[in-house]
Amino acid sequence: MTKQWQTGDRLAPISIDLTLRRSVQAVAGTRDYYPFHHDEQYARENGAEGIFFNTMFLQAYVGRVVCEWFGNDAFLRMLDISMRASNYVGRTLTAGGSVTGAREQDCIRLVDADVTLGTEDGPTTAVKVTVQLPVVTTPGAFARP
Repeated sequence: MTKQWQTGDRLAPISIDLTLRRSVQAVAGTRDYYPFHHDEQYARENGAEGIFFNTMFLQAYVGRVVCEWFGNDAFLRMLDISMRASNYVGRTLTAGGSVTGAREQDCIRLVDADVTLGTEDGPTTAVKVTVQLPVVTTPGAFARP
């Protein structure tokens, strides 16, 4: 049975290790060759603590955790992401949050959530999402008489 999400429901934390390998894969997959995302010496010489993950990686990670929280039939209708600090290689990235609204509109179910991405260093990214979920129907509701 599909969960009926309600305002205030907590979204269980989901974590991923931010490894150098994962960073290089993200650079190759997104073709974002900005040196901060793959060249530690460049990153440090230009004021960063080290290699940090790009925006597209964070967006993809949010897509992944949305499917884990809401199911594989969830469709991400809106994604608003605000990066506030860097997500460095060697840290663990954790997503958590809560449902801020749930409604049916135009025959679809929508759930709004505020999500925070963070590492051991603290919160790094604020995210707002709206997720479309399958409409729950009563078995046989569309059967012909």
